[in-house]
Amino acid sequence: MKEQNARERILQAAIKVFAEKSFEGSRIDEISREANVPKSLIYYHFKSKDEILEVLTSKFIGEYTNIIETRPNETHSEKAKELAGRMQNDYYEFGQKNADLVRLLFIDSLKKSTETPVFYRILDMLIKKDSENNLQNDYDVEERRIAEFFTSFIPTYAYLCFADSWTRYFDIDRKKFDEIFLRVYGETHGAYHNNHK
Repeated sequence: MKEQNARERILQAAIKVFAEKSFEGSRIDEISREANVPKSLIYYHFKSKDEILEVLTSKFIGEYTNIIETRPNETHSEKAKELAGRMQNDYYEFGQKNADLVRLLFIDSLKKSTETPVFYRILDMLIKKDSENNLQNDYDVEERRIAEFFTSFIPTYAYLCFADSWTRYFDIDRKKFDEIFLRVYGETHGAYHNNHK
């Protein structure tokens, strides 16, 4: 149990350090200080920073998968109707809990690289689930992929990354900001689902 707690502390410390300093700009000794564990314990649990990031990413994808699998066989009409509620009840807590990791993954996804952005892997899971149930042909798959990524994923992750600084800079109450975002999200991404009933 104590070993598991140390491993989890290391992962949480890594998220904080990576989000503050970037993945490339962070060092194992900074994670060690943040987690209050010796570097040797980090290397006992993980071979490298890359492995820490891969574990964090896999955990994130696993949790996200659990959320999207709670509503199998959902139609566009049902998605549109439940969008704001699902965002508020299912995704909000997940997003808040993972906001620093989302920030890190967002930055990592923006780099010019030959590696596939993590968000594409998440999108693939969602599309695969829908392809099994609702998507009829390749055009439907491509349209759904583009709609989910550019009208749902990107706005949602930007919302998570910018919410705190936005509310401070524009001096808006967080609850009001959240309500407005949910309404606008429903009007934009919800419109896609409403048009495909």
